Amino acid sequence: MSPLRISDFGGWHRQGRRPWRWSVADLETTPKQARSAAARRGLRVPPGHLRDGRGFSLLEMVLALGVTSVILLGIGSAMLLAGRAMPDVHGPTVESLAGAEAIEPIVAELQYAVAINQRTTRMIEFTVADRNGDGTPEVIRYEWSGVAGDPLARTYNRGTSVQVLSDIREFGLSYDLQTISKEVPQGNESAETILIGYDSSSDYSDYAIKDTEWYSEYFRPVLPADAVGWKVTRVRFYAKQAGAFGGETKVQLQTPTVGGLPSGIVLEEKTLQESLLPLLYLVQEMTYTQVCGLSPQRGLCLVFRWQSDAEACKLLGQNKNVTAANVTLAKSTDGSVSWSVLPSQSLLFSVYGTVTTAGTPQIQNTYYLTAVGIRLRAGTDNQATVQTSARTINRPEVTQ
Repeated sequence: MSPLRISDFGGWHRQGRRPWRWSVADLETTPKQARSAAARRGLRVPPGHLRDGRGFSLLEMVLALGVTSVILLGIGSAMLLAGRAMPDVHGPTVESLAGAEAIEPIVAELQYAVAINQRTTRMIEFTVADRNGDGTPEVIRYEWSGVAGDPLARTYNRGTSVQVLSDIREFGLSYDLQTISKEVPQGNESAETILIGYDSSSDYSDYAIKDTEWYSEYFRPVLPADAVGWKVTRVRFYAKQAGAFGGETKVQLQTPTVGGLPSGIVLEEKTLQESLLPLLYLVQEMTYTQVCGLSPQRGLCLVFRWQSDAEACKLLGQNKNVTAANVTLAKSTDGSVSWSVLPSQSLLFSVYGTVTTAGTPQIQNTYYLTAVGIRLRAGTDNQATVQTSARTINRPEVTQ
């Protein structure tokens, strides 16, 4: 019978006519018992196939050491690679992370800036909306001295500076501006000149200023075709005392209604004291400084409003045959509630001022900050440079 090779601790054996399967369970626990059991079944166990378990062969030891060496070599290589992958505390990775962490709050605060107070390549001071509920906007400032190794500092509401990051080797700010251009009309203002007036040598008449008698002289100067505005500098008229010295008259310049009557809107007024007037008619002059920017298509009303005394003063005028254009005399007997035109009549007066004509428009540029570029490097490694941009939501206006 050929010997049975027990390669997997089990197998088939044919003895007589009935094959049977044996397994390791059929073997005894010791090599000697296993061989006896195999002999009883007519089997022969090859020498060395069953050992007594007291050790390993040399070949097995060599193979085990070889496998173990390969495994240990792989583990050592993995640990070496993992060690090299760990960032150095002074390496560019750590410094880059520190720089990014320092830039993050700068970007977050700059986004909501409503005004830029100061800005350079190494400093920016800006205002954000009220954060603490005191009704006052907050002022934030970031600055680096420019000296390598100095820290980046933050100041809040102009208080004590707080270090954001130390050992700064580079900190630069750049600004993206949006330019909006528009034309601004320019005017050429003339020297003072007489704008309009009325004079006469006949048909004189007194116009007494009383509680029940106010007078208004509407006038509209004839201006050059290219005029864009005009203003009044002086008004002259003839006046004298009406009796006692206690009279007072308000001499007003009012905007007119469409019909050339006083609207009640006073642009400027002066006071005429009767005590300073002569007994005979003389020219009186009132100076005005606030009546400017008038439309060339509109005139004005020179209103004499009673203020005190039975008769505050008397004015000189012409009571008939007045044919001058652009002048109209009106009278009120109810304290300017209503006015009635006096046809063909006018006070004797003259109006001085300046005329503004159109000039060459100038281009005016307005600048808005749309973004702030930030470049930062902490430490000596150039690879640690961090760069980003902060978009300003409110687009604050700045100078170029």
